[in-house]
Amino acid sequence: MKFGLKRQAITLILVSSLYGVSAVASTVPGMGIESIRFINSVKNQLEIIMPKDKYVLDPNSPLYKPIMENVIRTSYLADALSTIDYSNSKELEMFKSDYTDFSNEWFDKKWEPIIAQGKPIDFYDIAMDMIEFDKAIAAEFQSFGYVNTGTQWIFHKNGINEIFSSELKQNAIKQQSIWEQDEYESFIESSGPGLTGIKVKSSPGTKLVNNKVWFLNQQIDSIKYAINIQSLQNPFVNKNLSIDEVTDYVTIDDLYHPNFTRGIIMAQVSFIFMISAALITPTGLGIGIWKYKKYEKLNSEESVGE
Repeated sequence: MKFGLKRQAITLILVSSLYGVSAVASTVPGMGIESIRFINSVKNQLEIIMPKDKYVLDPNSPLYKPIMENVIRTSYLADALSTIDYSNSKELEMFKSDYTDFSNEWFDKKWEPIIAQGKPIDFYDIAMDMIEFDKAIAAEFQSFGYVNTGTQWIFHKNGINEIFSSELKQNAIKQQSIWEQDEYESFIESSGPGLTGIKVKSSPGTKLVNNKVWFLNQQIDSIKYAINIQSLQNPFVNKNLSIDEVTDYVTIDDLYHPNFTRGIIMAQVSFIFMISAALITPTGLGIGIWKYKKYEKLNSEESVGE
């Protein structure tokens, strides 16, 4: 009986501990995991479109500042504004001004000091920074859960309310929906690329994959435009760049298709799992420790008796 008590105690302690650890570990997946997969697929395309050290702006070129201040600055803004559904007056009013301010502040903080110092600027570095910009926009204006782990989301302010929010679920469905690319782009009204950059006048908003395909292809066209300027000099450090070297356009099949609703369901289930662990684990540990102490007491009494 004594040794059976010991086995029960150790089993309860181990099972309760594992249950608690598993509950915490289960909270890691969420919408953020889907975003990471999508972002990695975008990074893979960017490494093909503008490999590091290939398209580097020459600070001695007269186009250096105009490209940064006009083309690149407006690219950040176009990236943000193109995610707004212009047919939704409420959404347009809610985000257009904030996105504009956020984009300009981000650009000023990141690139103005570098421009002032007249340093060469690699388009690859701009592309990688735009990914961080997209993540910041999502966290600031959409949901913290889009770009963070489920664990971080649960413990973030209003995180639990968001996890069980029907409004967020509808937003997630919109974000993950995918149209035929031609159909999606038929609803976008924009100008550029050119020396004044890309300017979005209307957009159907974020169907995330469609929107990113459109934007990546705009960047490809911007590179072609910069190389092909006839009346002005090539603005890149490498003066031998050719349009023939520019990669083909991106398609929806080139990017990961995120399933944010699956991420929400996983976060909901793991939260319930964690709550159950908060009750079961301490109870199991308590009983296990009590049984082990009882075993030690019996063992001590037998030793004294001998």
